[in-house]
Amino acid sequence: MENKQNLTYLCPYCGAPLPEEASFCPHCARSVNQRQEILPPSIRWRKALRRALMIFVVLLLGGGIGSAWYLSNQPKVYDDGGTGEVIYTDEDGTYQILLGWRDTPYEPAPVITQTAEQDGKYTFPVCLFIHHKDTGANAGGIFLRKVASVTAEFDTPDDPLGYIRYGEPAYADYAPDAALTSFTQFLGRENSARGTWTITMENGDVILLHQTLNVDLIETVDIYPADAPMDTIEDLQTLVNSIGDQVGNNDVVNLHLPAVTYEGGLSITERSVNLYGNTEGEGRTAFTGSVQVNPKIENGVNYLYDLDFVGDGDGVGVTAAQRTWAIGCTFTGWRTALMCHGTGADGGICYTDCRFEGNEVAVHYNTNRTNFFNSVSPDNQFLCNGTGILIEGEATEDDLDLSGCRFEGNGTDIDNRSGQPLDISQAVFQ
Repeated sequence: MENKQNLTYLCPYCGAPLPEEASFCPHCARSVNQRQEILPPSIRWRKALRRALMIFVVLLLGGGIGSAWYLSNQPKVYDDGGTGEVIYTDEDGTYQILLGWRDTPYEPAPVITQTAEQDGKYTFPVCLFIHHKDTGANAGGIFLRKVASVTAEFDTPDDPLGYIRYGEPAYADYAPDAALTSFTQFLGRENSARGTWTITMENGDVILLHQTLNVDLIETVDIYPADAPMDTIEDLQTLVNSIGDQVGNNDVVNLHLPAVTYEGGLSITERSVNLYGNTEGEGRTAFTGSVQVNPKIENGVNYLYDLDFVGDGDGVGVTAAQRTWAIGCTFTGWRTALMCHGTGADGGICYTDCRFEGNEVAVHYNTNRTNFFNSVSPDNQFLCNGTGILIEGEATEDDLDLSGCRFEGNGTDIDNRSGQPLDISQAVFQ
């Protein structure tokens, strides 16, 4: 391109050369317009457009990636969908989180049905278990360090006058493998409610576990001497055998016995019953033969109230393969006064405010069960027995709590062959 100073301008009319910056032609005297240098078209707008497009694309792509990153790092909600179990993964691993029972820590319990007597007050435990998904190892302690809070709450029950509520989730010795345990309470009403455990993580994630509790009412049937023959052991055995044909499987049956001595043994093998000894006047109800508790239909604890078991130096006063609880009873003169045996999950014995005197062995645990149905047996007297308590079989993790028990004059107070943990801090030894 020539330099601007060397350009020659001509009159458009006569063609004569024009001086630079001339506004009229000195030869033909015609006016001429100011001339402008004609330059090649600029391509800078194309560069600007290309640059703008590049910036737009970068912003578009960057926005998508940024949005994906943003969304991937937002807190999430993990809802079990009614299964009682959530699989949760973070940077440390994958966890199985569930609500269940102490004895089945890997099986979620999204629906629980409890039977109850009208207006009875009940408590039962619900456990939160946390495991490493791949190995099944307990991960409760590690996982809870990442947790900001845990709450448990039931919706309003169908019958709002019959409460259903969770206790505050917390660690409990009752279930040492559980991360947390809630001792759930309800009133005996035909009822149902849906509960939700909310686990809020430190990173903002929320885990929701749901559980439905259904309460079915059971009837309580009280049978007195005026209602059925029960003066002899034969009468009583006939009555016990026939009860299953008269009541429902889940009904509670209370037999109120007269002040008689039953000569011979009694077998409770069809369904659970509760035996109430006479407490009116001076007479009491006594058994001179063994009472065997092993019902086919197990619908709760078999209670023995205010009964005297009188032996002749041989035999077993009460032998229990199912849950049996003696309250206010006396056991005298037996080779073994009260024995727990069997391997079933519904077995076990408990004894409260009982007197064991003059027996070769007062209480004999002879079972490989992994737990007691109730590990507290308080306020009993062990007097002049060969052995107060003999413990064989597999030890449990629960302490056998003997608070308020008195041991006096026994050859051996406690023969703990299984190494069972004991709490004798509140027991008296003389």
